[in-house]
Amino acid sequence: MGGMSRNKGKCGERELARLLSDLTGYPVARRVRNLAGEDDLQGLPGWSIECKRYAAITPALIAGWWAQAQRQAQTIGQMPVLFYRADRGDWMAVWPVCLHIGGTDTTDHLTATPSTWWAMTGDAV
Repeated sequence: MGGMSRNKGKCGERELARLLSDLTGYPVARRVRNLAGEDDLQGLPGWSIECKRYAAITPALIAGWWAQAQRQAQTIGQMPVLFYRADRGDWMAVWPVCLHIGGTDTTDHLTATPSTWWAMTGDAV
């Protein structure tokens, strides 16, 4: 990964951490020494947070990121949530539908704004 991409990712993580802290009231922060297989942000109990900031986003990218978020969350026993934002776009959240219908299969997911995600799941985990 090039320096510009890395910096864009770090800026995206800081931006999302501020947004989530304001939205949830929890002290969300970037994981500074992010090792392979770890989620990107910490501080939101019960959630494994994956953050993606790209120029252009396709359904195939989202599918790959969602699979990554699920693997990471399963490793640490938390619920996966993916946040992504394209250039000049708004943040979007992806989370498992099983939180609303029961079960444990995190494959099927919902997508909405971060505020809708939090309104629907704030006390679900």
